[in-house]
Amino acid sequence: MRTRASDRVDLQVGSAGPQPSIRLFTQSMNPFTEKVAAALALKRLPFERVVSEDPEDVRRWSPIARTLPVLEIDGRRKADSSQIVRWLDGLFPDPPLYSNDPRTADAQRNLAEWSDNSFSWYWNRWRAARYPQPGDEAPIEESLIARIRDQIGRTLGPSLGHAVRTRAQLRELEIIRELQDRLDDLVGFLGDRPFFHADEPSIADLSVYAMLRILHEGPIPDCAEAIADRPTLAAFLDRITRRIQSLETQPD
Repeated sequence: MRTRASDRVDLQVGSAGPQPSIRLFTQSMNPFTEKVAAALALKRLPFERVVSEDPEDVRRWSPIARTLPVLEIDGRRKADSSQIVRWLDGLFPDPPLYSNDPRTADAQRNLAEWSDNSFSWYWNRWRAARYPQPGDEAPIEESLIARIRDQIGRTLGPSLGHAVRTRAQLRELEIIRELQDRLDDLVGFLGDRPFFHADEPSIADLSVYAMLRILHEGPIPDCAEAIADRPTLAAFLDRITRRIQSLETQPD
């Protein structure tokens, strides 16, 4: 287990009283943690990120849910990123992460849930695809590979490229194709607006941002290129990143 001092965000909440003690428990790569961290940054709440890959730490930090992240505020803990963000919004309502308009708030929650569930689905499928499965030794039809490449509609990056040799690589290729479809869905949802369903970032934007950040920086091949090929999403990711960074660097 380790505490990353570089992840302590020393910002004022805007109150003259004492600052809350906030710790965020997580693994090193977790999109749901990035959603919570972004919410904390937007609300200008200082926090300490505590990182561990040890399953014993997960069980100790989250004995009921057995999942991370877990957020601790002045000794009180909560698991599940969506519940954490709602908790934060109730305790620290400025700026709000849900619209006051019920229909808009529903749209924000629905998109956040769609983003969370979609990413979890493809992430778990990608991890499973890399393990040997029955029939992997069978030859691959070149026509099948060509069809998937045509559906992707661009030259693949060097990580997969045109050197698909195994059925595990073919499964990866299929998942990447489907992920690109979901990225296209997001392009349509966002349109020419700076944020989803509001003029300022909401829970919807934080969920999509977290997914895009892990896709861009994570281990699934060719996702960074896929985002770059969609300027609307690349600009959105940069917009949220810059907003968070600007808050983290503001003086007290």
